[in-house]
Amino acid sequence: MNHHQTVTEISKRLPRLKRRDVAEVLEVMAELWLEELAQPGQTVIVADLGKLAVEVQSFRSGGAVGQRTVKRVYVRFRPTEKFRRFVLNVQIKEGAVE
Repeated sequence: MNHHQTVTEISKRLPRLKRRDVAEVLEVMAELWLEELAQPGQTVIVADLGKLAVEVQSFRSGGAVGQRTVKRVYVRFRPTEKFRRFVLNVQIKEGAVE
């Protein structure tokens, strides 16, 4: 589902809101989440979905003479139990998981 499809579906469920307003709320939400995730150690928790976090690990690479510090960036999503149950149930019903 992309941005346009999300706006369309939300507008169908909340007809009192204009599509433009729905799109603006989603854009502001994305900006807030990006700003939060850009800060060290911060997370974004989405109700019923899970937790999104960015982790940075620094380590030394190479021998004694050519040592350098390398950073690895991990983007992690930790789903809630509700998310796992729902997604797995749908996948099992459709035969995607065996």
